Amino acid sequence: MPSVALPKPVRRFIDNWFESHNPPSRDSILLHNRRLYILPTRFGYLFAIMLLFLFLAAINYQNSMAFVLTFMLTSLGIISLWHTHKNLLGVTIRMQIPRPVFCGEFCDFKFEISHHNNARRYAIAIQYLDQPPVYVKLEPEGSVQAKLRIPTHRRGEFRPAGVTVFTRYPTGLFHAWGWLKFDLPVLIYPRPTAQVKLQQSMIEQYDGQTSTSTIEGDDFAGLREHREGESLRHISWKAYAQGRGLLTKTFQGQARPSLWIDWEQMGQASTEEKLSFMTALVLAAEREEQKYGLRLPGLVLEQDFGNAHKHNCLQELAVFRQPDANREFRLDQD
Repeated sequence: MPSVALPKPVRRFIDNWFESHNPPSRDSILLHNRRLYILPTRFGYLFAIMLLFLFLAAINYQNSMAFVLTFMLTSLGIISLWHTHKNLLGVTIRMQIPRPVFCGEFCDFKFEISHHNNARRYAIAIQYLDQPPVYVKLEPEGSVQAKLRIPTHRRGEFRPAGVTVFTRYPTGLFHAWGWLKFDLPVLIYPRPTAQVKLQQSMIEQYDGQTSTSTIEGDDFAGLREHREGESLRHISWKAYAQGRGLLTKTFQGQARPSLWIDWEQMGQASTEEKLSFMTALVLAAEREEQKYGLRLPGLVLEQDFGNAHKHNCLQELAVFRQPDANREFRLDQD
């Protein structure tokens, strides 16, 4: 059924009506009677018009076989209406929290679709805005995962827009759908600048030959408790085999210089260019296992390293001065 371009006020009214009758959820959503809607498709309307003309012809010519054909086709339409609605009734949809991606990459929306019924469900489609739908089939009391790949054009943290689950099975005469809203974060990091190297001017230089206990060095200094985000190659697997847990080997060496990724050192570039460059520096520091901190106007993240620290830095860069905070994740670039 082709989509119809509605005026913006009408579209906004329809969206607000659906949202007021289908509140957002962070958990799974069950498609019950009050969440399902059904209307004829384009072929359904043509089928109804055909039945009307057939009925008028039967009355005009007083033909009993024409009456029989009209009533049989009407019964087919009624049964199709019931089966199309039943194909979605009782289906449960749960959306996983999308993994953060960089602007310009595809964001994967993963849905788990399941039901607790002995019947098979055919041709169930899930669609995000105007993106192509993904069709799935449910086995009796089964579960299946559907993945939608959504292009990204803007950095920031957003909320998913409405998701449509629909079916036209078995005859295509009716279109049954449910409108779902999930209250989950969609995080888009700034697009990193290509081929960026750490600048020595940003690295704090230490005077003298201060000795410190680090995971890099020449002389073995002992073991300490493993910290989340540290490389697995520094773990003492011998101690782990002895049942002592995850311990990290430390060595005596010179103090490692640390890095500050500072907004004030980014020059006169635009806001988005600065954020892209700072994002690339965060990734470069992580690759080189360089301890680093982040300085933004009104915000300082102390020096550290590891996956958790990297995510915190990238998240702050993503939402920095976001002009459309707490907005829905749309596909347009404007």
